[in-house]
Amino acid sequence: MLLNVITLALLGSLVGASAIPKNPPRHVFGASYLKSRAAGAQAVDQLLQIAPKSKSCDGASFKDECRTAAEAAPFLIKAMADYQITVPNEIAAVLALIALESGEFQYNTNHFPEPGRPGQGTRNMQMPDFNLAYAKSIPALKEPLEKITTADTTAGMSPDQLNAIRALVLPDEYSWGSAAWFLTTKCASSRSAIQAGGDAGLKAYAACVGVEVDADRTKYYNQAQSAFGLKPYNLHPVLPPLYESHPVFLWLPLESRVGHGPVGVIGAFQC
Repeated sequence: MLLNVITLALLGSLVGASAIPKNPPRHVFGASYLKSRAAGAQAVDQLLQIAPKSKSCDGASFKDECRTAAEAAPFLIKAMADYQITVPNEIAAVLALIALESGEFQYNTNHFPEPGRPGQGTRNMQMPDFNLAYAKSIPALKEPLEKITTADTTAGMSPDQLNAIRALVLPDEYSWGSAAWFLTTKCASSRSAIQAGGDAGLKAYAACVGVEVDADRTKYYNQAQSAFGLKPYNLHPVLPPLYESHPVFLWLPLESRVGHGPVGVIGAFQC
């Protein structure tokens, strides 16, 4: 009986408007935060379902840019916490976009057609103007960015300037967070549809990003939905009694994880 009450409390809090914690922890997926190796393996397995090629970088054309699912997972989890993205359909949509745009984690800059578009990059292949705005949003990049430009637009900049701005946001600590930043800063009017999921969610997200829905985008979106146990238009999946084994659990900030073991305690979310 107690277990059912706790599970229902978690579900109710997820559905409530206060499901996003006000002060999520900064780090949520580093090795020291995982409860077990099995938990880490589960999270990596989810990424491999979305981006199967990310199991290895052995065949990558640009090995310095390629990352495996195991290498990407800590940064992706941290990005969801930093930008307070806790709705499963949104997490799935962001990961699907990254998987597609980065060639399943193989690329961090635009290479095609050769030699690639100056200034375009990060794991969601942002255009130069967005990379400038993203860099401006990161306090640690303020001084190095000001050495390149103090402008608010990349209009009229040389390829070298565009690439220099891009270089600031290419390190793993920033490049894996760009898609989450874009969603939360550029897609405000689309988020309710994205959170609802399904075909409408995919179309809303694609429209915000400025692309068309095609077979490849649909494929990655469906793979991400499947990896998280989601169905079209299912805002929040029904968690099993042992909800810590649910695909979504590992991607929620630590403060959002209600349980500590199969029974757990109520605390993080308030309806």
